[in-house]
Amino acid sequence: MKEPGAHSANVAMAISRAMQQAAMAYSRGEWAESERLCRQILAARGDYFDALNLLGIITAQTRRAEEAARLLARVVDANPGHAIAHNNYGNVLKELKRFDDALQSYERALKLKPDYADALNNRGNALKELKRLDEAVASYEQALALRPDYLEAHINRGNVLQALKRFDEALASYERALVLKPDHPESLNNRGKALEELKRFDEALASYEQALALRPDYIDSLINRGNVLQALKRFDEALACYDRALALRPEHAEAFNNRGNALKELRRLDEAVASYERALALSPDYAEAFYNRGNTLQELKRLDEAAASYERALALKPTLFGASAFERLGSLLYQLGRADQAAGVYRRWLELEPANAEAQHMYAAATREEVPQRASAQYVSAVFDRFADSFDATLERLDYAAPRLLYEALSQRVDCGRGGLVVLDVGCGTGLCGVLLRASAKFLAGVDLSSQMLARARARNLYDELFEGELCAFMASRPEEFDLVICADTLVYFGALDEPVAAARRCLRRKGAFAFTVEALPEATSTPFRINAHGRYAHAGAYLRDTMESSGFSAVQCRPVVLRKEFGDDVTGYLVIGSAPT
Repeated sequence: MKEPGAHSANVAMAISRAMQQAAMAYSRGEWAESERLCRQILAARGDYFDALNLLGIITAQTRRAEEAARLLARVVDANPGHAIAHNNYGNVLKELKRFDDALQSYERALKLKPDYADALNNRGNALKELKRLDEAVASYEQALALRPDYLEAHINRGNVLQALKRFDEALASYERALVLKPDHPESLNNRGKALEELKRFDEALASYEQALALRPDYIDSLINRGNVLQALKRFDEALACYDRALALRPEHAEAFNNRGNALKELRRLDEAVASYERALALSPDYAEAFYNRGNTLQELKRLDEAAASYERALALKPTLFGASAFERLGSLLYQLGRADQAAGVYRRWLELEPANAEAQHMYAAATREEVPQRASAQYVSAVFDRFADSFDATLERLDYAAPRLLYEALSQRVDCGRGGLVVLDVGCGTGLCGVLLRASAKFLAGVDLSSQMLARARARNLYDELFEGELCAFMASRPEEFDLVICADTLVYFGALDEPVAAARRCLRRKGAFAFTVEALPEATSTPFRINAHGRYAHAGAYLRDTMESSGFSAVQCRPVVLRKEFGDDVTGYLVIGSAPT
């Protein structure tokens, strides 16, 4: 008969051998066999630490997070001084989206082992999920100080820096990862995203293509490549990218949404709507797809459907689209004759963002309550900064005629062919008037409130001086400096015109001329000016003549013109011109 101690020793040896076999099976990737052996050990010794720990790791790696959490909780209870167990438990809690609990688990691991780079990296991941982004960056940097070649920490740091819009630093992080592993598709893809944010589109494209050369089925890189091709206006190639992504994953809502964007740019509008609707069938709460669908339906003149699409987008994510969704929906409802509903949209916007200058202005315009004498500088700069990218193309589609009409009127008043004039373009925007005026000017200046519009004017290389600022103050600061002052559709953001007209008179030399366009009030209107629901002011002809003459202009002419199309109809206005006396 064997002694009890001998039996216990034999059991212990058998368990130890089984544990060694389980560990070896795990290292070979034979997880099912490793799990079987761990469960066999725990049937004999329910508190056997190594078996509990390994089984917890296996269940976590095989996506059985709830079971893994129960097992690893037993592990840390059994050995609270085991740093690795706390780290593993944190990983499972993070998988279960228990981010605060995960963070505490990583903190316990680091208290036991302050130089634990994996726990610092994982702590950063938990902080990222908790939106504590600066702390996450600091945690990754602590991990990298301990282990400079930690690839995953470089990538994670880059991702959080991108979320913080620190794109140059993010790019440096991905570049460092690629030094460590040049053939790493994820680093190449994320590097492309940083380059895309930095507007370095050709480099971004090359980075996505390197990622796809290594992993042709990399869905994210295919979609990102399509996005940057759209930024480069290579819409057919972008469409092919999205179609390739959808061939690999037919239920990818983002690919359908972005595919719709490419189709819209290719003017295949009905197909674009169908693509957005496929995205929405897959992801019914996809706010961006509702917004994009609304834009396209508006172009197709399916206005009620467009309004409903914008409404749904705003209900899902009212702050996602900045001003554009509220502005588009309000304008569309105004176009449909639903002025009260348009006012309601602007009221919701104002309640959401009480300090937003655009919301304040459009609410006043829709309700005509507390209407300002002029649009605020904050309103004008915000609108045109947002509009800058599409300004020229949009006005071309609307048959915009004001610059040409003004130039023709000035040419009849002043000898524009001699090329020796000092000219000021007030509210110069992207430089549409500058294109016509350059040959007449020995010096051409422009002033505008929008930095983004001025950037596009600067790119035309037409102006000798461009100034960002308020036009009345600028003109008043340049007494008797200009031969011509031109102002195309800028004074539609003023109600009372006494100040800008007087400033224009002050900055003109003798015999100089001032010409501008505004939108017209109906002839029978008794008021001198009025704000309209679209946010611009319209003026009466008699008021325009009186204001010019009272400011000292002579030979004043005020004639009706068609400025552009809007909603398919002519927008009537006045072209006003006057001369400074000799």
